[in-house]
Amino acid sequence: MMQLISEKLQEVIDTSWFTVEDGAYVYARVQQVVHPEKHLAIINDLTELTIVTLEENLPLLNEYDSNKERWKLINIRCGKPFYCVGFIAAITGALADAGIDIVLMSSFSNDLVLVMEKNLSQSMAIIQGLGFSHRQ
Repeated sequence: MMQLISEKLQEVIDTSWFTVEDGAYVYARVQQVVHPEKHLAIINDLTELTIVTLEENLPLLNEYDSNKERWKLINIRCGKPFYCVGFIAAITGALADAGIDIVLMSSFSNDLVLVMEKNLSQSMAIIQGLGFSHRQ
């Protein structure tokens, strides 16, 4: 179901951009964190410890279980961070409408959208179609 984007939100999107980071990422469940500086994210949700890391970093982990999919990282920079109601909903809604599975995380300045490697080109086209520019 396609959602309507307000004029105000479209102005924010039009001043926003994204990059695609090099490498493929995996999610790994671990017992302990080793080399935290090497990983994109470390998540302790009080029931398990998860590391999101580049595939090349898996040998650094002691024992782990990982997902089989390879994920690509689309790093979205909001032109007006913290003041853009509907920003994430526009992105996730457009990708969901296309049947694309994502994982989303946010840092202070970035929204990190992980898409399966097989969906990268389609995801980039959808995000650009919303009005985001792609920067190298």
